[in-house]
Amino acid sequence: MSTRGTHVAVVIAVIIAFLLPKRVECGYPGGACRHAGRWQTTCSDYEVEPLGLYVIELAVHRNVGFAYSSGDDCP
Repeated sequence: MSTRGTHVAVVIAVIIAFLLPKRVECGYPGGACRHAGRWQTTCSDYEVEPLGLYVIELAVHRNVGFAYSSGDDCP
């Protein structure tokens, strides 16, 4: 593979890694979000977001506001 081909492959790999889904409790890393659910259970919110945005949220310590999906997790 040529040098240009290697560069293109690396860029594509980084883009794919940036878009991989990651489940994050409480919407962003380090957030507090527990609340009471039905039948005396404790629930927490979660988001499934791109790995790249997770890294950004980890750096800025707040929610960026984009997720593939979200919901409540009540065991």
